[in-house]
Amino acid sequence: MSKETSIEWSDSSLNLMMGCDGCELWNPAKGVKHCYAGTLTDRYAGHSTGYPAAFDKPKLFLERLKPALKWGDLAGKDRPDKPWLNGSPRAIFLNDMGDTFTESLPLDWLAPLLPAMADSPHLWLLLTKRARRMLQFTEKHPLPSNVWPGVSVTTQPTARRIWDLLAIKSGGVKWISVEPLLGPVDASPFMFSTDGFVATPDRGPVHRNDGGVAISWAIVGGESGPGSRPCDLSWIRSIVEQCQESGVPCFVKQLGSRPVRIDEYDDVRGPATKRLILEDKKGGTPSEWPEALRVRQFPVSPVEVKS
Repeated sequence: MSKETSIEWSDSSLNLMMGCDGCELWNPAKGVKHCYAGTLTDRYAGHSTGYPAAFDKPKLFLERLKPALKWGDLAGKDRPDKPWLNGSPRAIFLNDMGDTFTESLPLDWLAPLLPAMADSPHLWLLLTKRARRMLQFTEKHPLPSNVWPGVSVTTQPTARRIWDLLAIKSGGVKWISVEPLLGPVDASPFMFSTDGFVATPDRGPVHRNDGGVAISWAIVGGESGPGSRPCDLSWIRSIVEQCQESGVPCFVKQLGSRPVRIDEYDDVRGPATKRLILEDKKGGTPSEWPEALRVRQFPVSPVEVKS
């Protein structure tokens, strides 16, 4: 847990659980190790009481909530280093070192903590790759309005997770994290619908999240760290444009460690891929980016700030 975090789109992070049963970014049996949480856990597991015994052995740390509830309220305050958060309540990213709804933990483990979170002045940003389990959880335990449910998307096939997110009838802002972006993703069908509904494939129409959109915030970024895969800037630009066309706040987090640009097609050589060499190893310095990608927005909170 960290009262102050380097994660650009939140003020703080809190790990009430750590670990995960695996996903498209972490499957050691198949040689897939692209998850920073898994890498850090591999490094420190067995050497620190703050980690589970192994990443694939998720562990709860419920005692961490109490001190976090006492963190100062930031509503109405400026953040000089993160001006996009100015005025918002403290934004706390939940469980960045695991997946809240991973299968080896009881589905209901978070439920007893929701009342205390609801009574706090903070925003709780809840992100998962297990959208169906999050939906099942919320059907039994409605989320308070200051808990924002979100899903992680990395490729077009994983965008199907958004259907389950849209079916959630409780909580605050619905959001997506398209990071690491590993290919072109068209999320526009989940952002805009002229008839006021988004049709899901198996549950019929779902009301949009507010007056005009189904998804109310999108974060996007390329992959960083050892073994990072290329991220085409056109993929990021597409997400930015989709958000702009739908009126959805967008946050470009980073270009990743291997940002590339596809130059114009040459009839002889074909398309030329050019890697951008940036000083920031994660591609996280906006001044190094094309101007069109320098977008860092945070949604206006619909939550009534508690005194």
